Amino acid sequence: MANGSSRWWGALLGPLTLTAGLVMTLGTLLTGCGDKTPPGEVAVMRACRICHGTERICADIGKLDRAGWEKTVDRMIAGGANVTPNERIVVIDWLSTRKPGDKPLCP
Repeated sequence: MANGSSRWWGALLGPLTLTAGLVMTLGTLLTGCGDKTPPGEVAVMRACRICHGTERICADIGKLDRAGWEKTVDRMIAGGANVTPNERIVVIDWLSTRKPGDKPLCP
């Protein structure tokens, strides 16, 4: 009986190992294939829209240069906006490169 049991486990272990390996490989491959939303856009949608509607944010798009966005974002952070130092950079980069009417933020 012990001999039959080990054969059964051996027959089951091969497919289980193969399946686990395939799942891990597929997960690794798909990690970079997800949402391609720019980090600055993600941070703006998360942090800025808590207090401001998109109309308010879009009102300054195309009017403020990078220095203007730095000043604005720093003022918002001083006022309590939940933006990390890394997010600050990507938010400023993203906002300063937008054009009036850019989707998805601006109607």
